Amino acid sequence: MAAVAAALVVLAATVRFGGSISEQAAPGLTQAGAFTKGALSLSELAMNAAGTLTAGWLLLAAVLLPAASGHLERCLRAASLCALAWTLATLAAAAFSTGDLFGVPAGRVTGDLLAAFLTDLPQGRALVAVAVAAATVAVTAPLARTPQAAGYPLLLALAGLLPPMFTGHAADASFHALAVHSLAAHVLAAAVWAGGLVALAMAVRWDGRLAAEAVARYSAVALVCFAVVAVSGAVSAWIRLGGFDPGSRYGALVAAKIAVLAALAGFGWRHRRASIPRLRSRGTGTFLRVAAVEIVVMAAAMALATGLSRTPPPELAGDTLDPVELRLGFPLPGPPSVSAYALDWWIDPLLGTLAVLGGVLYAAAVVRLRGRGGAWPLARVVAWYAGLTIVLAATSSGLARYSMVLFSAHLVQHMAVTLLAPVMLWLGAPVALALRALPEGRPRDLVDAAAHSRAVRLLTHPVAATALLAATLYGFYFTPLFESSLRNHAIHSLVLAVFLAAGYCYLRAVANPGRALRAVAVLAASLPFHAAFALHLAGSDDAFAAGWFTRLGRPWGVPPLDDQRSAGEIVWTLAAAATLLFLAVLAYLIRTRSGYRARRT
Repeated sequence: MAAVAAALVVLAATVRFGGSISEQAAPGLTQAGAFTKGALSLSELAMNAAGTLTAGWLLLAAVLLPAASGHLERCLRAASLCALAWTLATLAAAAFSTGDLFGVPAGRVTGDLLAAFLTDLPQGRALVAVAVAAATVAVTAPLARTPQAAGYPLLLALAGLLPPMFTGHAADASFHALAVHSLAAHVLAAAVWAGGLVALAMAVRWDGRLAAEAVARYSAVALVCFAVVAVSGAVSAWIRLGGFDPGSRYGALVAAKIAVLAALAGFGWRHRRASIPRLRSRGTGTFLRVAAVEIVVMAAAMALATGLSRTPPPELAGDTLDPVELRLGFPLPGPPSVSAYALDWWIDPLLGTLAVLGGVLYAAAVVRLRGRGGAWPLARVVAWYAGLTIVLAATSSGLARYSMVLFSAHLVQHMAVTLLAPVMLWLGAPVALALRALPEGRPRDLVDAAAHSRAVRLLTHPVAATALLAATLYGFYFTPLFESSLRNHAIHSLVLAVFLAAGYCYLRAVANPGRALRAVAVLAASLPFHAAFALHLAGSDDAFAAGWFTRLGRPWGVPPLDDQRSAGEIVWTLAAAATLLFLAVLAYLIRTRSGYRARRT
């Protein structure tokens, strides 16, 4: 109750200070009223809190609880109830958002207005996605029977926290890809951190015997979450404020969040120095007392963040905005050249971070394995870093800039991420390395369970993998998703990540030396998809996303339709090259397998 009271007080103070419940309206417009605006802030807080608690209970069930704790079902029931509350709070937020947007009190929101908001506007569609995810978690969470099965609703719950990130302040900010991804990382890390602590404290109250092992696991997770929250929060604030600006109301609220984060860092230090070492010798009392105060501070921080999301950030001066640069996220590049592609880098926040993280973790695993006397082939190391280099070059070099301006460059980027990088990454065998490098324990069990889960087996089945590969072409370019990805860099980064995963699943389906004929059949089945797509590009009289490419107004190069036709040759050439590369990998695997059998006999 103290946490709820603290959250309500902080929320009221924040929305009042930030000006989001002001009664002033622009001439000729109506206001929904202070009640509707306040209720909207309250419903958003309830939505955020319920989503956080849902993620926390599922994290406890899937990751933190010891395997034989006997409390899995209880955690999943709690997660289901929180997800139900999450669904209801999201629906309430949708109703109050409609009233706020159309300037009518909540009691006068009609079905037509609500339908228009939920179907025609990105904010409404985002809330629909959240409600669907929350309702699905509420139904499916109690069906899980193992910690591994609880991982599926956990991933869905975390995904359900993300849709509003693509429609708020971050989506409209300069450097909007960096803004959206930093905010997404901020929200996910905060949800895992705060929700996990609440669920863990409740579980320790149920059964003190869980404390030592579960708290040790949570402590490692919390440290990572704290670092992510701090870094991503700093990036988000810098983007919105253009630097340190405590003079504005938005800047003052950011400064308050920094102070709260510093207080939470103090609580974490207290846990590590005092409460955690005493768990085995003196019981759970100290841990629960510190955790109770920490939860109150976290509730206040969540309310502060909710109020901050309702506070408009400072606006840029009108003369600093270039329409094309604002649309692209960077200045319009000049005519393509080798130097422009090689030197004019534009780092993708998501793929660039994943590439760097993949390189660091792989190196750490190799060092750890060799430190224990194990061996790891140099060829696999070279292959892994070659794959990461392809990903980084395709998504962050000059090719990344031109992929937003030229359809042909976009196709090169697409094919490199989908067909070329997965080959090298797969040859690096990251899962096998992780299983050998990690010691016996929960982290290794989680990696093993994820690698051999039903979802992975389904996605790497030849039929599913081929269909997924075809969907990266036809389900992307022939739907509004393509133009949406051009308009929103964050969506574009997510799409590229999906393409990379689809290519990796396809390669796993193909690279099976024990079933060489089936692998060749899968390769043959995928060629017509690329051939038909290439023929369509070469012969079509309608350009994909013609409005987008035309409005850029580039003064150089061929028209968009001619550029698209040239892309048809690129698709066919790269698809053929990738097929030959897949066949070479398959032949290498068959030869290696035969040599291994010969040595054994």
